[in-house]
Amino acid sequence: MMSQHFERGTVPNLRRRVSLEISYTHSVNYEEPIIDEQDATGSLFQVDNDTYIIAFDSELNGKRQTNTLKLHEGVMSWVIIGDAHTRQTFKQGEWYSNQFFVDGASFTCRNRTRRLDYHFNEEGGFIDIFYELYSGETHLGYYSLEVYIH
Repeated sequence: MMSQHFERGTVPNLRRRVSLEISYTHSVNYEEPIIDEQDATGSLFQVDNDTYIIAFDSELNGKRQTNTLKLHEGVMSWVIIGDAHTRQTFKQGEWYSNQFFVDGASFTCRNRTRRLDYHFNEEGGFIDIFYELYSGETHLGYYSLEVYIH
């Protein structure tokens, strides 16, 4: 269930630096999950009453990457620029295609979003997403992303 909180006009043009607590989990075939937890500094923007953007740099497996999360009316897009570039879109209960670009090659997968929940207020907020990733009919695993914003 998606939630969000800002009454119209209460936080016009919100733009500020934020601290982030990030937890990214990946599990394949019911194996022990791989968990990457990290802290980061980023920016939170409120574009209009229904659109929020969080931008931050993070490290995954020792590689630095730039992340941009855009949330608009129950849909989240996640763009990662780094050694691998990705563009993913999520909406609870929906299937979406994702693009991945690695070492000059590109491939497309699809995800099914099981949960997308987010909430923002003047102090910060959170994003909680849980999804499955597929290549054709091959199940590539379960993924979750939790971002706490201060």
